[in-house]
Amino acid sequence: MLYLGSKTNLHHLLIKQMKRYLAFNILAILTVAMFTLSSCHKVTHNTILKGQFHLNAFEINGGSTNFMGGVLPNYLDSDSTVIGDYVIYMLDNGLMRGEYYSNDTLVYYRTGIWDMPAKNKIYMNLDVFVDGTFDIETINKNEMLMSTDDNNIKFFNIGSVASTLRISNGKAMDPSTTKPK
Repeated sequence: MLYLGSKTNLHHLLIKQMKRYLAFNILAILTVAMFTLSSCHKVTHNTILKGQFHLNAFEINGGSTNFMGGVLPNYLDSDSTVIGDYVIYMLDNGLMRGEYYSNDTLVYYRTGIWDMPAKNKIYMNLDVFVDGTFDIETINKNEMLMSTDDNNIKFFNIGSVASTLRISNGKAMDPSTTKPK
């Protein structure tokens, strides 16, 4: 039989063991939390990296007008039906490629840069109408909003304005599905 001494010594040993157990559990929880939080950024980064995105609408100064038709040649046909598609690819080396199609024909492409300074923010500089750090708001698994108060728009020398990009993953979608009801 093991002799532990008096009740007081036994009490101190139990308290010491409980403190070690508690410290170990707290350390384990903090470690798991740290890996979980850092992996969220990685998951978002990988989702963006592996996607083919369609820019469905480009709005400025909080308005609801889609300026895609004003920026891109032959975006609308004579009946104001959308025939243009701006496709964005995020490349793993910080480069991005924007390809503009009208009637399924490549009109032009641009190369730009991107970075994710935080899990819900993305910096993009592409074409003449995207140059800023955007907040990412996921609407559903296929649609997101990207908005900023500081987008440096080069066409018509507009300069720095608030902008919203309505983006879908995989295929072009009606931009009205991402607007508040």
